[in-house]
Amino acid sequence: MATTVRWQNLAVGIGYLGARMLWDARSRGASFDSVLTLGHQSLKLFPSEVAYLRSTYRQHFKTTTSPLDDHQWEDYIDGFLRDYLGATSVTVLDASPYEGADTIHDMNHPVPPSWHDRYDAIVDGGTLEHIFNVPNAFTNIADMLKVGGTVFLNTPANNMMGHGFYQFSPELMFRIFSEENGFAIRHVLLYEASYPSVELNRKDTVYEVIDPDQVHQRVGLQNSKPVIMMVEATKTHSASMFASTPQQSDYVAMWKASGSIAEGSWRQRITRAVHSLPISVRAPLLGYRQKRKFSLHNTAVYTRERWSSRPVDS
Repeated sequence: MATTVRWQNLAVGIGYLGARMLWDARSRGASFDSVLTLGHQSLKLFPSEVAYLRSTYRQHFKTTTSPLDDHQWEDYIDGFLRDYLGATSVTVLDASPYEGADTIHDMNHPVPPSWHDRYDAIVDGGTLEHIFNVPNAFTNIADMLKVGGTVFLNTPANNMMGHGFYQFSPELMFRIFSEENGFAIRHVLLYEASYPSVELNRKDTVYEVIDPDQVHQRVGLQNSKPVIMMVEATKTHSASMFASTPQQSDYVAMWKASGSIAEGSWRQRITRAVHSLPISVRAPLLGYRQKRKFSLHNTAVYTRERWSSRPVDS
């Protein structure tokens, strides 16, 4: 028993917001018939969050019973996928069998062609940041997902240095899950946590991220709390992943513009005036502007939403 608990504490997993993303997709008609999880993921829900999900299920299906009646903190997610989301097949993929994975493969390397187009949903609760060969890992995900299937990611975005090899930016997700790579993004969401172990506090506020290519600016963030990014993307057609290497959108815009800001424009005049100031004056002015721009309060790039966890029938 002690060994099992230790393993579960080390396991990847999702909390209430990740579960809500999966349920909301299921409610819209996303298929969870055949599901692949990257790693043997746990489901970390506080009692009030369990109560919300149970009451939502009862409301949706017009029933007096619901799954999750016996849910315990850090139970594996398999039962939630089957009983709550309707999966008929759940496959657990990992590089090692030590947490009970039934399919062993190192995602640093290509998956066998026989695994292509196999899954309706692929769920990652925190594996990708631990895989060194990131492009290959994303290619594997795209290859294994059926056309019309959905990928759900939960991955570090900020202030989690040392958790894995990487922290990922929204820009990367928009460039990876692009039309030319065969995908359409539905959501890129961020949420802040109070503790390094992000599942240890209740969370109900998320920030929808706008594609940097649409707002024509970098979407950055300077904050003091760990930030998790959640991604939902649908495979719309088969494509050769990364046939064209993704480029950061603000650089692409600059390359195309090549000095197209009109001479004498107000923007150019302001830039000239600021740069004429002594660096001791200019630095804090520019720095303050950057802090405001790289904040979750920047409504040009972040839209705040609250996902209530209060039961709807109690």
